[in-house]
Amino acid sequence: MGRRLGISLFVSLLLAGGLIIQGTLWWLERDQRQTLSLQLRDDAAGVLAALVAGPQGHLSLDTTRLHPAYRRPLSGRYFVVLLGEQRWRSRSLWDQQLAAPSQVGVHPDLQPGPADQQLLRFRGEYQKEGQAVTVVVAQDYTPVLKTYNQTRTVVLVAWVVVLLLLAGIQQWLLRRGLAPLRRARDEIEQLRGGERHELNEQVALELHPLVVEINRLQRHTEQQLQRSRHALGDLGHALKTPLAILKNRCTQELAASDPALYAMLTEQLGQMEANIRRALGRARVAAGVTTRNRFCPAEDIPLLLGTLEQAHQRDLDIHLDMAPLPAQPFDRDDMLDVLGNLLDNAFKWANQRVKVIAKSDMGDDGHRQLILCVEDDGPGIQAERQDQVLQRGLRLDERAAGHGLGLSIVSDTVAAYGGSLVLDDSSLGGLRVCLRLPAPHSESTGFQREQKA
Repeated sequence: MGRRLGISLFVSLLLAGGLIIQGTLWWLERDQRQTLSLQLRDDAAGVLAALVAGPQGHLSLDTTRLHPAYRRPLSGRYFVVLLGEQRWRSRSLWDQQLAAPSQVGVHPDLQPGPADQQLLRFRGEYQKEGQAVTVVVAQDYTPVLKTYNQTRTVVLVAWVVVLLLLAGIQQWLLRRGLAPLRRARDEIEQLRGGERHELNEQVALELHPLVVEINRLQRHTEQQLQRSRHALGDLGHALKTPLAILKNRCTQELAASDPALYAMLTEQLGQMEANIRRALGRARVAAGVTTRNRFCPAEDIPLLLGTLEQAHQRDLDIHLDMAPLPAQPFDRDDMLDVLGNLLDNAFKWANQRVKVIAKSDMGDDGHRQLILCVEDDGPGIQAERQDQVLQRGLRLDERAAGHGLGLSIVSDTVAAYGGSLVLDDSSLGGLRVCLRLPAPHSESTGFQREQKA
């Protein structure tokens, strides 16, 4: 936006300046021509005054009454006098001819003259001593043309310099004028990423109504999402009791007496539980991130590790490899749920060592992503069976307590954020679970990057 506006203003200044300069020069040249035209009329009157009557009434040209320029060869001032069959011309013409204009007055076109001069001509018709006299005077217009061209060149160069200066001032004013918009855009991006919960309303008077309405919309949206999230949470909790009752009825006696009914109930209850989990996960993601529920790795991961250490009461060597990460644009409860499941599995199956890695890196799309890895030195999982543990309710070992939902919950949450979950062998000898979560980012716009140019 800023660049397009700057270009538009620059072009308007260029066109306006060019038209003004050209119009001014045309007016000056026209004024100069009118001045010379009046001078030519005076010159014609002076030549006419040099015609004197003889004893018998015949007119003759008294050269002593003429301007000295008419006696100097190629001086740039010339005349021709026509009186019947008689013809006088100025000595300044030397051996050149001066064509008489066809009409009385100043001729609009320039006539080529001696020594490549451009002549402005005037023709006057007079009566003297009862005789018709035609006087044609001309003056070299070349100096005026040279001055005009020089002036135009100087003015155009000066205008280019002034235009560049004006363009610089214009860009400075545009940047200063659009600075509140850029700040508002940055705050909206921070609002979207959960770095702030509302826009700063201490802005320019013109932007204040817009910022106030955006804050109202943000608060209304948060309230609506919070109500929806609470409603889904209440629904999920309300369904837990009926599901638990139905699962309690799916006993071994039912499996023995009616295997088909047992299989159908088990499958349908599993799907219902999975759908409730996914709906709750999507509701948390859709609710967005605010400054109050952002995931802060530097605070939340050590707190989670301490809680699990107390819960499992195992003497494990825990190594935390974490980059200095700021607060991330992910829901804190979701991240604690994801890491809690991964670390809980690692604490259960590790022999002596657990390693946690948290860092930020650039993804293939050029945007930041959060990388979280949990490794242990336990028995691990065979490569051909690693995908099976992501299935809801499936457990590869029944000895440890649990319901087989941990990694499937992690997988669902990561998928809701558009991330990826990879299981492979750890360098410690056990299982390595690594997830990548792309940070939310706004779509690029013409306004966002033109101002950087």
